[in-house]
Amino acid sequence: MSTLIESPTIKRPHRSPEFTVQDKEIRTILCPQMAPIHFALMQAVFENHGCRFEILPEVDRDAIEEGLRYVNNDVCYPAIVVVGQLIQAMKSGNYDPDRTALMISQTCGGCRSTNYAAFLKIAAAKAGFHNVPVIPFSVDIANGNTKGINVNFKMLKKMFLAFLYGDLLLTLSNRCRPYETVQGSVNALVESWITRLRREILGNKKHRVADFAAPIVHDFDVLELNEEQTRPRVGIVGEILVKYHPGANNHLVALIEQEGGEVVVPNTLDFMLYCLTSDEQRKRYSHVPFFAGLKSSAGAWLIERQRNKVRNILKKSRRFAPMGTIRHLIRLAEPIVSTCNHTGEGWLLTAEMVELIEEHVPNIVCVQPFGCLPNHVTGKGVLKELRSRYTQANITTIDYDPGSTEVNQLNRIKLLMAVALRNFSK
Repeated sequence: MSTLIESPTIKRPHRSPEFTVQDKEIRTILCPQMAPIHFALMQAVFENHGCRFEILPEVDRDAIEEGLRYVNNDVCYPAIVVVGQLIQAMKSGNYDPDRTALMISQTCGGCRSTNYAAFLKIAAAKAGFHNVPVIPFSVDIANGNTKGINVNFKMLKKMFLAFLYGDLLLTLSNRCRPYETVQGSVNALVESWITRLRREILGNKKHRVADFAAPIVHDFDVLELNEEQTRPRVGIVGEILVKYHPGANNHLVALIEQEGGEVVVPNTLDFMLYCLTSDEQRKRYSHVPFFAGLKSSAGAWLIERQRNKVRNILKKSRRFAPMGTIRHLIRLAEPIVSTCNHTGEGWLLTAEMVELIEEHVPNIVCVQPFGCLPNHVTGKGVLKELRSRYTQANITTIDYDPGSTEVNQLNRIKLLMAVALRNFSK
């Protein structure tokens, strides 16, 4: 007598609703925080494009707990942070699920951010927000679940300007803040320029980059500072979200400044250019479609052309030095790692550390989130070689994860700063 075994019932995975043109009119898009200056400007770009757009405020411990509740705890710390922040916002009762959408970044390749959108869709369904659209934000956003957002060349140009001016304001403020004679004057100047840029640049007004980059640099050049005081300079490199997100790195910039240092943070546009030039680097060893490579190279050329205008302004300034080019970063990395290493921050992480050291910033904090295997390899994996090439290098790695205590992070930073201050006084 044969026994029939019934096929198990397979539950179809939940698919979040598509974000449509009609949704654009009624739904507010919530976006997690990453880089406060840059994202404040990005918000204006989306609003100018007809979207109701809101950047969520600083992440707190409750947001991380929400992330741990709805995301498997073996994923990377940044995924827990951003998913937790979005779910926390939806559970707060401040947003109507029928009038809200969630946006989250999505990359490709060997980074877990490829799966952030899937993590968020599952988390939203578990939390009871089945009807809330999830918008994956990537370079290929126009072909995703985002028909309600038409990303055209004009919008891409505005996005680029948001990051260009964001990088400039971040660099200048970090350079000046430790030496301000009037407490809070630097942050006040940053806020005033954010307000002005949101109104005048990211609207419909046409302008040249120099029209606003020059007065920004001038305002920071004439700001009243303690010119006699100097501090050891400390670079921050590592995984992109933890590097720029004050809540995710436990306000690392403020901590270093409190310990007597001056912070140097690489530009966000360097990361974008690193992504754009990946096809150019890969074609040495593998086939890259001609038009894909041409599009990437053209995009990188256009970005660097505009950054050259900012470089020329910075060269004429009294206090500031121009940023390096992506070609210069490639040359710095080539003797140490393959520039075909594009997993995580890849070769860029090495190039940033070398550039900092050669620009007389030998003290470096390399921030590594839990679960980010690529950046543990590309970060910690090159430290031995860097220390052998640059004996003056004072580098420490700081791990960030939901269970780590701030005391351990603080002790490592204090040790780095003690060495930095001792070497600086020699």
